[in-house]
Parts: sequence; structure tokens; C-alpha cells
Amino acid sequence: MKRHKFFCFMVFVLVVIGIIGLINTLAHAFQSTIQEEFQNSIFRTNESHIIDAPFIGQMERYPTGCESTTAVMALQYFGVDISVDDFTYNYLDLGTAPYEYDGLLYGDSPWDCFLGSPYEGSGWGCYSPVIQRALQKVLVDSNYSAEYYLGTPLQELCAKYIDKGIPVILWATMEMREASYTSTWLTPEGDQVTWISPEHCLLLVGYDKEYYYFNDSRQGKQTAYPKRDVEIAYESMLSQAVVIIPTE
Repeated sequence: MKRHKFFCFMVFVLVVIGIIGLINTLAHAFQSTIQEEFQNSIFRTNESHIIDAPFIGQMERYPTGCESTTAVMALQYFGVDISVDDFTYNYLDLGTAPYEYDGLLYGDSPWDCFLGSPYEGSGWGCYSPVIQRALQKVLVDSNYSAEYYLGTPLQELCAKYIDKGIPVILWATMEMREASYTSTWLTPEGDQVTWISPEHCLLLVGYDKEYYYFNDSRQGKQTAYPKRDVEIAYESMLSQAVVIIPTE
């Protein structure tokens, strides 16, 4: 009888020890899984995110048409069958480039229209609302819409769009050079406009730890620029961007 009780007691002890060991093993495995997922999340934030968007060069036919060229790259990425010529002739608002009269400069506003012609070296350019309005005309009967941003940090645009496979039309400077205020003129409405040079529009397609990547119509596909240089150039152009987004 005593031997039977002792045997039962030993079995109970062994079962308890086994359960404790199993709990410790499961706890260790759970902790290891959590740590692994955390490390993976850190790796994902540092890896490169690059979108394979169509590339169109501007230099041969559109010497000052970076905005139209970039907009069409974005449209073609979403499957819209359109050319730069079609976009420019049928959807882009064109206006008068600055000209001198009686010692003063006059012209339209780049916030309202493209100044001059993108087919000529004497063309100036335009800002984000002009491209957003042109895109809206193109997309009127589609499942997409165009939105423009002013003052949104690059990191926020990347998190909101690049990470989800949506390229961003972005204003910066040519080769991310230092910007300067070069000309000031009066519009027909009497408003004063100051031009920022060397203005450039590019398609932001990705980033990694050190660089932002662009389909740069002046340079090539997936051109890399140092992050800080891009941020300075982007901010100097008033942090303008336009994005095509699905509406459904």
C-alpha cells in the first residue's frame, strides 16, 4: 500500500515537472517569435521600396515639359492609354510666359497654367494645381482621382503611397540643385508671382535607407538622389506633390 502511494506521488511529481517544462518551452518559443517579428519589422522599414513605373524621357521633344511627361508616366502606370502630346494638347492649361513691358514683367501664374510651351526651351513650367486639374480631366470617367498636396513631408507621402505601390508626382529642382528666386512679375489679376528655379517635376517611385528613387525625365529611370538633397529641394519648391489614387 505504501509502495503504491509512493509510486502515485512520484508519477504526480513527474507530471508537474513535465507541465512546468512545457510551459517554459512554450514561453521561450513565444518570446523568440515576438523578437523575430520585431526584427523583421525593423528590416522592412529599412529595405528598399521601388515601384516599376513606365519611363518617358523629355529632352528630345519636350525640353521644358517635365510636368506633362511625369504626369503621363503616372497615368500609364495605372493603365491609362495616353501620350504626352495628347495630355499637353487636350488637357493641360497653357498660358503666357513672363514678358517685359515698360520696364516691368507681366505674365500668367504657374499656379493657374503652364507658362509658355513645353515644346520650346523658352517654356517655364507650372505648379501642382495645374497638373492636378489636368489629371482630373483625364480621369473624369475612371475609377481614379488626382489629389495635390502642399506642405506634406516626404516621409508621410512614402508611408501613405509608395509603400502601397502608388508613385508620387513631385516638385523639386533639377538634379536636386540649390533653389533660388529668379524672377518676379505681375499677373493679369494684379497678383505678384515669384518663380523658383531650377524648377523640376519628377515621379517618385521608391526609397531605401540612403536614397529616394525617381523616374526623372531628364536623367533616366529609377534615378537615385541622396535623401537629404531631395528633402531640401522638395521643401524649396514649397513641398508640392500630386497623387493618382483609386476611388473604389
